[in-house]
Amino acid sequence: MSFQKTYILTPPAPYRFEYFRKRVESSSNTYLYSIGDNRLSRAHIIGGRPVLVHVSAVETTAAQEAPRITLDVHGAQDEAQADAAADIWRHMLSVDRPLLPFYEKVADDPVMQNLTAELSGLHLLLDSGPFESMILSIIGQQVNLTFAENLKRGLVELCASSIDVADSTHFAFPSPEQIARLEYDQLRPLKFSQRKAEYVIDFSRGVADGRIDLAALETMSNEEAIDSLVKLRGIGRWTAECVLLFGLGRPDLLPAADIGLRNAIQHFWGWDHQPTELEVRAFAQGWQGYESYATYYLWTALGLARAAQKQQKETTPTGRRKNSKIMAEQDKE
Repeated sequence: MSFQKTYILTPPAPYRFEYFRKRVESSSNTYLYSIGDNRLSRAHIIGGRPVLVHVSAVETTAAQEAPRITLDVHGAQDEAQADAAADIWRHMLSVDRPLLPFYEKVADDPVMQNLTAELSGLHLLLDSGPFESMILSIIGQQVNLTFAENLKRGLVELCASSIDVADSTHFAFPSPEQIARLEYDQLRPLKFSQRKAEYVIDFSRGVADGRIDLAALETMSNEEAIDSLVKLRGIGRWTAECVLLFGLGRPDLLPAADIGLRNAIQHFWGWDHQPTELEVRAFAQGWQGYESYATYYLWTALGLARAAQKQQKETTPTGRRKNSKIMAEQDKE
């Protein structure tokens, strides 16, 4: 017999659930979600069994008002498991992380002030926890989004933990124990390279048997946590930073070597060159304590700016002539 419970979340304004939904929709993790208008559904392994959470939101147009987010939990064994599922979503949705302190921190910078105004209510899109974040990051190393999504989907379906609710099947991301039981050869037909298969399974085995203590990361500084993670096979600094940012939700993580962040600084502040890692660290002093948020806003804003530039090119006379030529050549084929 399963337990069901409904939770109501009211994060502090400003908060836009729509940003979260759109980010899921455009990510390589969409296979984990059922997506609709102002709603998402996703299953999680809790207590060794899949539990489903339906998430819906009633948005408001008033900046000073927060949305009302409803979590409907299905398939839990008891209230404790339902509460655990709700806690995962409180983390993923960043409902306990007010944005106003970050906005106040960067208010003296005209560029950041403009970005926070344009993207008001944008929160970090977090993974369910550090284990999931690590596996997703390892899989995403040096492959494009489409290929990464196919690899992730293949792993989830191979482990095959699912829950059926209202005639719909929802697959949950596998637990460390489930992946630890796999053999490398089982991932090769799914297009995993031999090394990527080893990294994913070996890391899962380390977590499952206790050799890797992810809970210990919570008490470490960013550099201490990164140093402990990069000692593991297949994990570099970029992957470790992803785990701290998207798995743990660290607010002060600065991936200073990240090309996207360096390009964003060059673009929005009009630098005549792409800043070096050292220049990024010096430049980011004004973001101290909220480096993760500044980085996330800059990544998002740069993506939107490039999409707008692409659309503008396609709608200019030159762009239209180019597209027409391409279509004509395709018609000949």
